[in-house]
Order: sequence, then C-alpha cells, then structure tokens
Amino acid sequence: MSPLFAERLRHAPRWLIALATLALLGLFAWLVWRAFGGDLRRDDTWARIQREGLLRVGTEASYPPFEFLDEQGQFAGYDVDLARELGARWGVEVQFVNVHFDGLYDALLTGKCDLIISALPYDRTRTRDVGYSQTYFDAGQALVTAADNTAIQGVEDLDAARLAVELGAEGHQLARQYARDKGLVVEVVPMRETLDLFEALRNGEVDALIADKVTALQYQGLGYPIRLAGPQLTNAPYVIATPHDAPVTLARVDEALAEWRASGWLEGLTQRWFGGQ
Repeated sequence: MSPLFAERLRHAPRWLIALATLALLGLFAWLVWRAFGGDLRRDDTWARIQREGLLRVGTEASYPPFEFLDEQGQFAGYDVDLARELGARWGVEVQFVNVHFDGLYDALLTGKCDLIISALPYDRTRTRDVGYSQTYFDAGQALVTAADNTAIQGVEDLDAARLAVELGAEGHQLARQYARDKGLVVEVVPMRETLDLFEALRNGEVDALIADKVTALQYQGLGYPIRLAGPQLTNAPYVIATPHDAPVTLARVDEALAEWRASGWLEGLTQRWFGGQ
C-alpha cells in the first residue's frame, strides 16, 4: 500500500471505510461462489435444449390415455400433447425416450432425457435428486354419483346412502373413515371389480361410489351418465420432473403450466383425452 493511499485511508470517514470493506467482502464471496458452481441461473439442461433445439422427454408409453403408442406406432396421449406443446412454446423439437417406468429416474439422472412426463406422481423422498413442477393433473380419489343426482354434492350428503367401493382399495378405507368420523349412516357396498361399481351406479343399485379420478373420467368418457360430486377426497398430483440442477428448465415448465391452467388449456386437454366432464 502506497504511503499516499494509507494517509488518505486514515482520514476517510468511517462509513466510507465500512462500505468499501463490505463491497470487497461481497466481491470475494461472489467470486468463490461462482468458482464452486454456485450460480443459481446456470442450467446445463436448458442450455443444451436451446443449443440443440431438442427436448428429450422420458416416458413409459403404456398408460393410456396419458401415454401410449397408437396404431401407427406413434406416441400419443395427454402427456404427449403436453410435451409437444412445451416444445412448440420453446421453439424446439420433441423426442420421446420410451423407458420402463422403474427406469425413468435413472434415465433423467444419467442425462438420457431432459424431463420426465409420464403420469409421474410426486415423491417427496426424491426431492434431493430431482426438481418437481407444480401439479398438472390430480389423480386422487373422487366421489361419483349419477349425472342427474343433485342430492349428493359431497361426502356430507351420503347419510342414508348406499356407497359402492372396490374391496380393500383406498376408497373402501375412506368410506369407513367418513362413516366413523362424520357419524354418517352409510351402507358401504364392497365390490371386487371396478366395472361392477360403475354398472351398479348406472343401474341405480347404489347412490354413489368412490374411485380415483382417472378411472372416473375414463368411464365418463365411455358414456356412463355420471359426474364427480364435490371436491376431490384425496390428492395424487402428477408432476413433471427435471434434473435437480436445472432451475431455469423447471421455472420455464412451471411458467407454462400456470399459464395453461389460467387459460383453460389444461382443462381442454383433459376433455380431449377423457371426453366430456
């Protein structure tokens, strides 16, 4: 340090010295942070997608209507349309990587795909390894009644009703729980096959049933005169997974989902693949 600079430093206001010290410390911390890969905006996945103009989507094409191979051997389904819309939004081509469901996370973590879009349930035990988007479809349990039944608008209206459930399934447990906790006098009718539940409802043998939303929408799309009554009973969110070090990619996915939900595009996608609601 030169004598002249030292002399000026001794006569500088204390606040100026403190400010300069903080600035130097901040610069040093930032340089160390960058040196060890701490840039939160760094996203090699997003950079590669943009550089190559290609979005690779991991999926297991064996779960219609979400993902399957059509008669021409082409990828089709709810999730396929969702992925293609992402590609169109980002101006890139979409390539599907067909992987067995148990191998989807390995494919993502080893760089074989950029996203998982495959009716993927949220799994909190994996949040250290991957990033999860907001929910784009909720496959939880739902209360289902005949389309013309206006008396049942929710669980509270099940008193004195006959309620069909699949024997031993989640809906069976929920029915018992509601009867116990809400003091409902409800006749729970367990059945072995899912089809039997919906046939019993259509034939007027029961007043309502409990099934997961995917199954309920599928039967509705087949022409069964039914409706989903009240809010869903449970939540089973389907999400999109990204590598854990892809914050920009995840942000772009969430941005798209939020806009599509607000515009009604996601609702239209559900109607396209499940029929009327």
